[in-house]
Amino acid sequence: MKRSTIKIIAANLALAATLAVLSGCASKSYDKGAATSTSLQASADAVGATSQSLYDVLGTLNNLTFKSQGDLRTQFDAFVAASKGFNKSLEKLDDTVTGLHTRADAYFAYWTNQTGLIQSADLRQRSLDRKAEVSGKLNEVTASYDNLKKSIQPFKIDLKDIESYLATDLTAGGLGTIKDVVAKTKVDAVPLRDAIKRLQGSFATLSATLSPVLPTPAAK
Repeated sequence: MKRSTIKIIAANLALAATLAVLSGCASKSYDKGAATSTSLQASADAVGATSQSLYDVLGTLNNLTFKSQGDLRTQFDAFVAASKGFNKSLEKLDDTVTGLHTRADAYFAYWTNQTGLIQSADLRQRSLDRKAEVSGKLNEVTASYDNLKKSIQPFKIDLKDIESYLATDLTAGGLGTIKDVVAKTKVDAVPLRDAIKRLQGSFATLSATLSPVLPTPAAK
């Protein structure tokens, strides 16, 4: 390879590296807060998807056991598919919340550094107080999410038990002997459904408080 060609390649690589650095510097100081707000809203959306998945699995379970008709295999397969969808929605929610905390940690670290640059003792304390407020709210939402995960586990076990039971006795008789268990499972799902709705609202509300985009005023 000729020396002139090598020099051109080296120059291009240097230019690319410089542009990458400049691109990084172009990141605005408020981006970390905005990214955290976006992650909070993504978590709220993921909770909403989980809520819909819960409705789906309860609906297919109710159809299978209390509105049985025709070929039971069709209704059973729908229940199994809905159960898998519910589990996948929970996995996606967990991944989304993990990403949220990654962004929030970076945001709070940046917030601490910026607060240290404030000369006014009064403003510095206000910044610290505001950070503590936001951090506390995020901790509350996280605690609610952790509690929900624990509460969902027995429900998931019940769904799997029902599936395993009917997989070997998918008959009118099998359905008849398990209706009381299904009824209890449906009752147990009510507080879960309510907790999921509250969690969705908490994520969305906190997202709005950190967003640089103000809500559009209602038309008069």
